[in-house]
Amino acid sequence: MNPNQLAQRREALLIKIRAQRQVLTLQTQEIRQSLDIAEFSYQCASSVITKVKQQPLAAIAIAAVVFVIKPTRIASLSRTALKTWQIWKTIVPVIKRFKSESKNSP
Repeated sequence: MNPNQLAQRREALLIKIRAQRQVLTLQTQEIRQSLDIAEFSYQCASSVITKVKQQPLAAIAIAAVVFVIKPTRIASLSRTALKTWQIWKTIVPVIKRFKSESKNSP
């Protein structure tokens, strides 16, 4: 290989490396968001279990509410709440970055 071909090959490899790093960064962010959701769900569940152990009558009341309200509505509300929370988690970093940029500008 002549030096020109080596330089082109090197440049192509560097471009490929940058693309792979960007993909890896995006995948890492997605995994981090999924883990955040799982951690939040775990904390909610453990909190509910603790409350139920402390107040068994509350568990009966919750079960009665679930029975009265159709499970499909609860699933729909849960889905909406989860989507809202995911959107919020996406927007917060943008808002923080915007605030920090506006503080730095004269």
